[in-house]
Amino acid sequence: MIKDSFNAIGASARELFRNWRGLALLCALYLALLACVYVFFATGVATAWQLVLSAAAALLTLLFFLLQSAVANFAQPRTNFGALARRTLRDFLKVVLLSLPVIAIAVGIIYLLGKLQTHLPKPAEAPHVYMSAAHTEPPAPLYWQDSLVSSLWLLLLGIVLPLVAAHLWLSAARDGLRFTLKRIHRVVARAFAARSVFIYVVGFFVFALVPYFVLFTRTQVSNGWAELLFFGLRLALAFVLTLWGWTITLGALARATPTPPEAVEAAVPAESATPTDTAASEVEANDAAA
Repeated sequence: MIKDSFNAIGASARELFRNWRGLALLCALYLALLACVYVFFATGVATAWQLVLSAAAALLTLLFFLLQSAVANFAQPRTNFGALARRTLRDFLKVVLLSLPVIAIAVGIIYLLGKLQTHLPKPAEAPHVYMSAAHTEPPAPLYWQDSLVSSLWLLLLGIVLPLVAAHLWLSAARDGLRFTLKRIHRVVARAFAARSVFIYVVGFFVFALVPYFVLFTRTQVSNGWAELLFFGLRLALAFVLTLWGWTITLGALARATPTPPEAVEAAVPAESATPTDTAASEVEANDAAA
């Protein structure tokens, strides 16, 4: 399983660098998405900017699902630039529709985790100890309540729901919306297969954990220009790791979960049965004439 998973990740990474035009399209969509995020959080709530803020929020949602549609189609093997552009627009509404229940579940999980945190027993405060100024401040204590809630946040909102959403998007891009809705229980079950979970955990380390430490780990530099340069390099590295890591992860998931036989049979054109039926009827007519 582990060897096959790494083979799928390697094949997805090689395909990423072969299709450089498709990769440029993904980078452009991701840059536009980040620009909308910046405008959304940097714009104040003053009356003059409320219209800009609303437009940025709508464009942010549009670009997010458009990017996911592009990544899901880029993850399919042997997808050229033209097919990627057409399928991205074609599958955009499918991605939005399949994301609605995932978003609803995410909102419910956030609400329940908030309720859980309020009902957990409050940690007892440690007695105050007066220390001299020469001693360093002791580290903050770690309570099991905070560890439990943080672990549930990471497990449910960082692994479980994104993994389910990724498989739904991949199934819609490969097998179509109707097949995905009819076999949604099997699609969700495939998301929690051992190989799928292993691939996602490896990818999560690349596109989530490493960029987090790259962005929030400070580098002690005395020169202002050097600090600005290091900050720009950290931003560029985080950009590459998040986008490329997510794309490679979805490509590996697409390769690790082959197309179901039902989808293959449904994809066969109805016209393919016509020559066979015609030949059979001709044989029957010849037998009758004989």
